[in-house]
Amino acid sequence: MLARLFGLIVAFMPMAFPATRLDVKCGENGVFSCHHSDPTIFTRCLEGQLYEFYCPDGLHFNTQTQTCDWPEAADCTYNMGGDNMAQQAARPSGNGDDDVVDDSMGGGDDWMGENAMQKSTDLPWWRPAGVDPKSWEDVDGIWESPIEVKGFVPGQPPRKSPGGEGGEDKPKSKPSKPTKPAQPPPASSSGSSGVVSASAEKIWRPDLASASKPDGPCGDHNCQLPACYCAGSTIPNGMSPKETPQMVMLTFDDEVSAAYYGYFQRLFRPGRYNPNGCPVRGGLFVSGDGTDYDLVYPLYAMGVEIASHTMTHRFPHTWWATASYDEFYAEIEGMKRALSENSGVPYDAIHGFRVPFLQLGSDNMYKAIYDSKLVYDTSMFTGSVWEGGEPVWPFTLDFVPQEQYCQHGPCPKDQYPGLWEIPVQRWYGVDGHSCAMADGCTSTGDADEMLEFLRTNFKRYYNTNRAPFGIFVHARWFHTEHHINALDAFIDELMSLNDVYIVTPKQVIEWMKKPTPLSEAQYFRPWSCEGSIQDQHRR
Repeated sequence: MLARLFGLIVAFMPMAFPATRLDVKCGENGVFSCHHSDPTIFTRCLEGQLYEFYCPDGLHFNTQTQTCDWPEAADCTYNMGGDNMAQQAARPSGNGDDDVVDDSMGGGDDWMGENAMQKSTDLPWWRPAGVDPKSWEDVDGIWESPIEVKGFVPGQPPRKSPGGEGGEDKPKSKPSKPTKPAQPPPASSSGSSGVVSASAEKIWRPDLASASKPDGPCGDHNCQLPACYCAGSTIPNGMSPKETPQMVMLTFDDEVSAAYYGYFQRLFRPGRYNPNGCPVRGGLFVSGDGTDYDLVYPLYAMGVEIASHTMTHRFPHTWWATASYDEFYAEIEGMKRALSENSGVPYDAIHGFRVPFLQLGSDNMYKAIYDSKLVYDTSMFTGSVWEGGEPVWPFTLDFVPQEQYCQHGPCPKDQYPGLWEIPVQRWYGVDGHSCAMADGCTSTGDADEMLEFLRTNFKRYYNTNRAPFGIFVHARWFHTEHHINALDAFIDELMSLNDVYIVTPKQVIEWMKKPTPLSEAQYFRPWSCEGSIQDQHRR
């Protein structure tokens, strides 16, 4: 019974950390309540015992929404059910082992007194004020842990954490020459800026103002591969599911550091091969803050794709919704340049982008991606709230995406010919509730439950239209040991299937440009055994 209750709890608390049972008796009231002194902790009475739960880093508990929220939106003064039990706190009465919960709101040092002055919000934590609500749709389960920013912020000093640098010790990378802030290209520019490797793949793209933009709704008459593909669940070239190789993308967001390096090495270790005999590969969406650039190139040399996740991953998340074009360009292009100059990854080997917090920035963001000569973006969120329906295939932004394909705005209103979008599609937790990324769903109790969670979501693709299946997570997710163990075992299961290929996002786009049936996939050159991405650029 208690296990089922915990399942219900984590369904409402995305990425809440494991609970702690307190030696305190209590009376059940069916709600979560604020801790009496710590805004990051919330409590609930289960079977007569009080349990503490913990919000993710940077978030505070909100009694009105019964979720962890941004501090400025968190409100612990709201009376759930109209009684005082909503303020149940983990505060013993001081009578020894038989202490019971004191439901009073007293306490001169309580943090709630300060928060009581703050106005609660009806908006989800990820929805900023000042943005046209018509471009938004409520999305369940979008969450990404905020990180402190100590790096470069265009036009503004970096935000510092309380008490100076603080925090856990991070391995220091060797000093490198500073990266100059990236400047937007002139209107007539058609080449890329920054360090360019002559052996890397260069992307030519006309200035957006002069680019040819098709009219009318997207269809076969005005959108054909390899340059254009309409959004939807249709398999390219009319292939049947059995003819279609099931592509799986395994990517990680945020910094590359010694804390996570071992996880990457474990997952992409030698001896793991696709059906064509070539190594399985994944991708890293790297942000500048906290990255040890000396660790990036070895992963790239193994065949892991390196992509931009912005220079700063700056906080708060709402900043990205209204950032200017110049700010987006500095973040995207600046990270490309930093990776090239500081780690040695060829500038033109960086093809993709994902925005922090999956927080789109409308046309300012997409024009910056377009002008940065990137091949694809993978930030746009889609999928049904409840499990069901076929997944969406990657598509180009030659046409303005419909609301069903861009559910977490502000979405682009302009057209970006030739720019690909690999959609971030809903996952479904063990309780059926949805989330944006695999590490944002309902917590799992052990490796077996996590493995079943991965299998269930995979089958929704494999048994339907075989759209590319993305396992998009943050490496810190692996600090819970059964997560890494389950994913490791799941990769072994995938390798036992002769119609599944674990590839990079860029390799998915190459297949989209030239759809190749399963019977010929072993000869598909972009998936070939060149040894590493580095070797491919040398040829």
